[in-house]
Amino acid sequence: MSSESREPGKTFRKSLLWFVALWLLGFVGTALLALPFHLMVVAAMHH
Repeated sequence: MSSESREPGKTFRKSLLWFVALWLLGFVGTALLALPFHLMVVAAMHH
């Protein structure tokens, strides 16, 4: 707790970085998971 009170900006920046990194990881994971289904739908539409 003492390090948090000494440098609140640094702690906030680190937590924000983690939030952004995990959000991007989730976004990319979801996109990769949905990509095959999207390609199947596109292929089905063309035929």
